[in-house]
Amino acid sequence: MEHIYQPSILNENEDRTRSYVVNNLFFVAFFGGIIAIVVLGMQNAKRLKLEKKYIRILSILSGLLITGKLIIVYVIGQGILAIDEDYIKVFGRIIAVAGFFIFFAFLNKPYKDHLAVGGQTESLWMPGFLACIVSGFIEFIAMAYLLAL
Repeated sequence: MEHIYQPSILNENEDRTRSYVVNNLFFVAFFGGIIAIVVLGMQNAKRLKLEKKYIRILSILSGLLITGKLIIVYVIGQGILAIDEDYIKVFGRIIAVAGFFIFFAFLNKPYKDHLAVGGQTESLWMPGFLACIVSGFIEFIAMAYLLAL
């Protein structure tokens, strides 16, 4: 009875779930932005073998969040919304953190199931850092283009 969560049949070729610590995705969202959280959140969803219907829902919601950020940048940059351009970064972080909460809602239960059967977590340090750098560059290019219109 002490090994109730251990698999009884082991197959060397079995594809096991892998995961990052889901709570740590918050830091990726806060520092990396919406693109970083979408990339690593979707990667984690696929590694946890989330059902395809949930991955589709996450894809749609992620697309809406990215589109929403681009619209906010455009509206503020064109002066349609009378807000200082310094607040673009604040709105971007709010959208990214909202993206984290969406991914957290979908990934938390599969992550707990992954841990319950003895699954190990992988370090988020290097993938998170790279995602933040690349995401920051992509968002900089997109914002520069939209603000130049």
